[in-house]
Amino acid sequence: MGQAWAWCFVPDGRIVLVTDPGPRGALPMLPGGTVESTDAAPEDALHREAAEEAQLTLADPVRLGWVLDETGEVYGGVGPNARLRLAARVTAIGPAAVDPATGRPFARLLATPTQAAALLGWGPPGARQAQLAVDTARKRWGLPTAQPAAVEEIPAEGMRLS
Repeated sequence: MGQAWAWCFVPDGRIVLVTDPGPRGALPMLPGGTVESTDAAPEDALHREAAEEAQLTLADPVRLGWVLDETGEVYGGVGPNARLRLAARVTAIGPAAVDPATGRPFARLLATPTQAAALLGWGPPGARQAQLAVDTARKRWGLPTAQPAAVEEIPAEGMRLS
């Protein structure tokens, strides 16, 4: 099973996290999910999942690398899978909507990549991945390094991006 998850950057260098308010509690995640048979490539899965979960429109996804998850336990015991990590630029954030896979709307958060790595609980490998994503966003799209700020919830009506 393959999955695609991305560090989705807004113009100020912060990224979007989603949290599923499901039965296991609000687990923060990068937008993304399972590559379906209808997806021609992992990037297609990323575009679809980011739109479904967080109402994000993405541009220019860049592959950062693969993470092997031998159990998939943290994501509900999906079994062994490879997760493609990408960086992508967010071009629009629409109004909150119900995720078709869960039947619940996800909370959408803006955080610095450093904050996101800490919230995701991935330790030093997560911090290295966050830095790779930041470096990619700076070099590829000219985005700034996000300045420290409180984690912010994206309003239900969405956001205009400049």
